[in-house]
Formats: sequence, structure tokens, C-alpha cells
Amino acid sequence: MKLSRRTFLRSTSYGVGTAVGLPLLEAMFNSSSAYADAPGLYPRFFAMYVPNGIIEEKWYPENGSKTDFDLSGTALERFQTLGLTDAISLYRGCTNVCRLEGSSGNAHMVGISSWLTGKAIDSDRSQVHVSSLDQQIADALPRTKVHSLQLAGNSELDKPNNNVYFNPLKNALNWDKNGRLLPLKSELKNEFDKLYAGDGAAPGQGVDRRTALKISVLDDIKEDRQRLIAKLGAADAQRMEQYFESLRDLELKLEALNNSDDSSSCPRPTIDESSIPNPNNGSRNNNIKLHAEIAAKITAQAFACGLTNAITYCAGGEAAGCEYRDIGINTHFHNTISHNRNGRYDDWCKVDRLHGDLCAEFMLQLKQTPHGAGNLLDGTALMFGSGLGNGDAHQHTKIALMVGGHFGNWQHGRYHQLNGRNHADVVDTIRQQIGLAENYGRNQVPIS
Repeated sequence: MKLSRRTFLRSTSYGVGTAVGLPLLEAMFNSSSAYADAPGLYPRFFAMYVPNGIIEEKWYPENGSKTDFDLSGTALERFQTLGLTDAISLYRGCTNVCRLEGSSGNAHMVGISSWLTGKAIDSDRSQVHVSSLDQQIADALPRTKVHSLQLAGNSELDKPNNNVYFNPLKNALNWDKNGRLLPLKSELKNEFDKLYAGDGAAPGQGVDRRTALKISVLDDIKEDRQRLIAKLGAADAQRMEQYFESLRDLELKLEALNNSDDSSSCPRPTIDESSIPNPNNGSRNNNIKLHAEIAAKITAQAFACGLTNAITYCAGGEAAGCEYRDIGINTHFHNTISHNRNGRYDDWCKVDRLHGDLCAEFMLQLKQTPHGAGNLLDGTALMFGSGLGNGDAHQHTKIALMVGGHFGNWQHGRYHQLNGRNHADVVDTIRQQIGLAENYGRNQVPIS
């Protein structure tokens, strides 16, 4: 039996409109060697962005050589405890060259605008920029069911931004092929439904109908699923059962997430609301750790089935007011902590460590998801960090930057101290190693 990589299992019983993609199976390839090579056939890209800067001396190891360093006690310690240091590279001392000479603008907004583009933006009110790396990758590869996902860690990030670029509740991480700002989405239930709704389903339609009928994705495709498994070899049948088990686990976690909403956990920040066009007064946020855990599972599911090749996760808002109650911080992070480096230094370090832990868990989820003869880290480029360094001083020097995943000829397990080099050189090297031609940096690639 030969299957197409684009095979979907579809609703045959309840007619809700479910269409489930398949993970890599041996039945999709002509030989075992082709199956083994499949994980790197089409590159994937995941990025996680940290807002408001970092505490540099706690984000990186203080000592160590290029290939011998210890992350104990740092914000990135979780990568070490999870055995992921051989799949990451650290870049210390990079400068985010995000402002054109002679221009000004809000440091938060210009900083995030260039993090995935590698190019300075004209103004913090610009409505047009250059395409971000995630979108370039999605545009260059064969069409997928979902072009890309732009996930937000809290609902402060997906408020309206109708007329002007500067909006403290909006973020400029992703820019499409026409240079237009892409919205971020915190409602994971709807993003899940994009992956599993049938053709032509409106956002939320599939998942809302399944909820009303009290059925899962797996119930909706039960007959199609049983027919497929009966035709597969033993190894492929086992892979499918493992995939279905993880899909059901994801559904249960989404249900738990929606039942654990805490509208007080991310209150609106103290700002001049008259400067915000059409402000949305409804603020909603979920448990930060649980939200990120589910976003990681959605990422792994989408990548495993080739439903999309580009996903970003914006952990929090630049200049927005998320609280981190998971770790005992019940005050406004931006105003109270990131603008008070000396007075709230320990709390800021806790926030940095939480972000590091969350990214490590994303990476672990990819590593633990089988894909062909390897796992999802094979063929995936991962970028993690912030567009600001010292957020208290609103500086774009010494920003946080980490690259992970196995792709191209990238050599990991390395600690680079770059002393002011443009971070765009790292972005451009990712672009080069993935096979894209455009270069927005200083042409100093590949970075060593």
C-alpha cells in the first residue's frame, strides 16, 4: 500500500468537518532509506520570543570555552538538565541593529520588529517592513494545509491595532511576504481547529461543534482511522496508534486549559488608553506554563503531520503587563520589574528562567516526537531570545540569542561570544543553512 504524504483522514460519522493529517509512515516512501532521510526533506522553523529584555549575566554561563560550558544556575539550565545542550548554540554579545541611522522610535517596538527580519525598521509606526524569517520559510516550501501559526502566550497580544503601528498591546514579530504585520493568536483552541477543521470550516466551527456533540477528533474520524490501520504494516500501525494517543492527550489538555482561565492573571497594563485605537476591554489569560505546554504539543503535532512548516510563540508582550503567578510574581512585569533592574533583579531572573524552561520544554517535545527514523529536531531550526538586552535601559546591545535543532551544517554544543556583531548575521546564517537566498544582515555569513 502506497500513501501520499498529503493523505488526510476525514470525518465519516458525525460530519463535523475534521481532517487529520498523517505522520511520516514507511508506506509513504519507496524504500526504507528514503523513509530514514525524510525528516530533513522539508525544513521546519520554530521561534520563541522573550519580551522586555533579559538579565544577560544570568542568561549565559559566566565561564567556559567555546565547546565546554556549564549552564547550571543560568536561565537556560533546563536545556542542560534535559540533555539538550548538544542541540543548541549560544550567541552572546550580539547587537540588534533595529533602527535606521538618525531614526527614533519606541525601543520595544523596533526591537521586536527586527528580531526575525534581521533588518532595521523605518519607524515604530511603520505599517510595512520586510518579510520575517518564519514567513520566508513558509512561502518557499511546498504549500501546507496551514501556512503558518503565530501563537501568543497571553491574550494581551491579540488586541486590535487598526490605524497606527505603535500599540503597547500589539507586537510586531511576524511580517508577511508583502511586509504586512501578522496578528498573534492566544486562543489555542481556535489554532488547534485550524489544523483539524475540514475544508471551508470557519474558525472555531469544527472544535465548537465537536464540543457541543461531546466528541473528539478521533471519534469523528473513527471509521476512516480503522480502515487505514487495517491496511498498514505493524510498524506503521504502531506509529499511528502513538500519534492518535498524543492527539487525544492534546485534546484533553486543551479542555483543561479552557476550564482553567484566570482573567485576573494578566490584567491590562497601566497606560494611556486614549493612545490605543479601538481598545478591547476584555482581558483574558491562561495559566502560563499550561498554555505553553499545550502550544508545544500543537507545534509537534503540526510539524509531525506536515500541516505547517513555520510556527512562532511570543511568550509575552513587549511593554504589556503580564503577571507570572506561576512563579509567585503578582505584579506588572514591564512597569514594575523590567523598569526596576536593581530593585527587582531576582524576580526578573525568575522570569528569564521561566522563559528558558518553557523553550526547553518546546524543544523536548520536538525531540520526543518520532519522525521518520529520527525525531522532529531533525530538520527543524529553532530560534530563542529577545530583541532587547537591558530592558531597563531599553538597549538593543547584548541581546539574548540561542539557535537550536539539527539542520543544514549547523554545529551545536557551542558558546559564541560575538562582542557587538549584528544579530542579523545569525538570522542570515539560519536563512542560508535552510536554503533561502535573501540576506538582510552584513553579509558576514556563515557565522562561526
